[in-house]
Amino acid sequence: MTTIERVDIGDEETFGTFYDVYERSHERDIDHPYSAIEKRVGLRPDGYVDKIALLARDDDGTPVAGGTVELPLRDNTDFVYVDAFTVPEHRRRGHAGAVIEAIEEIARDAGRQALYTEVVWELVAVDPVPQAFAEACGFRLDIMDAIRELALPAELPPLRVAEGYTIHSWRDVCPDEWVQGYTELRRLLMEEAPRGDVELENEFWDVARTREEEQMWVEQGRTPQVSIAVSDDGEVVGHTQLVFSAGRESVFQWDTLVLPTHRGHGLGLALKVTTMQKAADLLQGRRRIITYNAAGNEPMIRVNAALGFVQTAWCAEYVKEL
Repeated sequence: MTTIERVDIGDEETFGTFYDVYERSHERDIDHPYSAIEKRVGLRPDGYVDKIALLARDDDGTPVAGGTVELPLRDNTDFVYVDAFTVPEHRRRGHAGAVIEAIEEIARDAGRQALYTEVVWELVAVDPVPQAFAEACGFRLDIMDAIRELALPAELPPLRVAEGYTIHSWRDVCPDEWVQGYTELRRLLMEEAPRGDVELENEFWDVARTREEEQMWVEQGRTPQVSIAVSDDGEVVGHTQLVFSAGRESVFQWDTLVLPTHRGHGLGLALKVTTMQKAADLLQGRRRIITYNAAGNEPMIRVNAALGFVQTAWCAEYVKEL
């Protein structure tokens, strides 16, 4: 029998046990587990998302599995974003399934209608176990994402910025003059990115949330290098984020977006090249840059190919209606 307990992230011993299970469960080269401080700060509830961590033990009381629950408070309030994981030597014994059942109970108690999760597997995997597990738990595929990596050091293509636009870049904190436009792009990402059948709303973003995220990154030991594209009339029309974690050999290329009316000018590539140039000192000694794209997002795939990214894994987004 599997027993499930909620984790008090403020308790050093309890969180340490949870993190040990989390880290050991993400043993593949494609998993990229967060550091303990990243995970702990990231699990802290805020005014935008309620967050719960779960720890599973077997009959002997041994910690064997875990999970996380995120309940949006200002958007997508029918959904719960979930994750479940098991340490390798205790897999195929029903522990992760028990975690999912516990998460479903939490979701129902909160009045949510669906669970949303991501599962990842190697590019060469045949009949991948994570996909089979999700489907056995009643999840259905919503959309496929491709995970791509750029090996470092990398030779960048020439920087070309289309006439009528300028690129601005910063590290750590967005300048006040750009924060409103940058925040608006963050708000629009869900609407503008390719998506599946599930009707997810745009996330709620305001300037206060942008500033709160920047402070959270400081506490997590992360350093962001962000670039925006600005049109001649002063509108912020595109952005990208390159996020560095202390002591990590991998770098993440997170949100990238160019507004539809400004596409076709090479801004996506210009944003990424600029960001890598500005972050040259942070890239020293790093192994790779990792990015996720919807499998059908051909324009962004072309941008990444021009930079030298190659696909290394799949990420499937799954949903389960309750």
